[in-house]
Amino acid sequence: MVEVIEALRTQLLSGCACATATIVSVTGSIPNEAGAKMLVGPGGKLLAGTIGGGLFEHAALEEAGTAISEGRSRMYSWSLTEKQAGGIGMLCGGTAQVFIEVFAPAPLLVMLGGGHVAISLWRLARPLGYRGIVVDERPEWANRDNFPGCEILPVADPEAALERIDWIANSYLVIGTPDHDTRSLSAAARKDIPCRLIGMIASKRKALTILKTLEDEGVDLGRILPRFHAPLGLDLGPSKSPEAVALSIIAELQARRLDGTGKPLDVANRRQELMAGRGRARGEEASVPGPDPEVASSS
Repeated sequence: MVEVIEALRTQLLSGCACATATIVSVTGSIPNEAGAKMLVGPGGKLLAGTIGGGLFEHAALEEAGTAISEGRSRMYSWSLTEKQAGGIGMLCGGTAQVFIEVFAPAPLLVMLGGGHVAISLWRLARPLGYRGIVVDERPEWANRDNFPGCEILPVADPEAALERIDWIANSYLVIGTPDHDTRSLSAAARKDIPCRLIGMIASKRKALTILKTLEDEGVDLGRILPRFHAPLGLDLGPSKSPEAVALSIIAELQARRLDGTGKPLDVANRRQELMAGRGRARGEEASVPGPDPEVASSS
């Protein structure tokens, strides 16, 4: 148990997702007892502990790997027959309930530039569970009043700032520096930092100008373009206030973080379409041919 807890702590401090698989109840004979626990990494990799080995543990590893990829904890039931038990050299059979608890590290939001939009963005991101770092050498902007609970890096050089950050797989970089957008994006491209999304607070014209400048300088934009969005944010209308821009940005970050579509959830205006779809599905089920009565009677 201590081994599992220590390994779990290491995983979370390194920003890696993982899951524990714990036997919570047993009926019959199972290779381990209630309370047995193991730690599983992405892809179903065993990191520490055991719940019994063999087919039982292998199946739980696969289930935990799926739970990690989906980001959802779950209860898992496994029935072990005597034939299956023979594969692990034991004559036993029974059923076990295994609780798989997923641990996902808090997403990291790095803001290059601590201006008005960044301040509003952090006020929205913090309650959603983001861990924050703001990079800005201006103490009148980057301070505890503007960014409560956020780590502050008073660094002027964006490349040096990116070097100092411990990036995790679930990181998001928002570039909103007042004068160094080109330098900041160039540094991000050259470092190939492991972000899920790199975004820039800019107008469309400014974003295109910066990209053209970087291409002329020989920067390989192909290393970041699949993840680079500029301007960053969803289209929520023409308002350009810091609060409105921050809202559009956090909406896109959340959609990327949780694999959302960014589309309206509305069903009220689609009810006819949805009902027609259900009707077609029922019609297809009704049209599935049954056994031929003559064939059935002659058999």
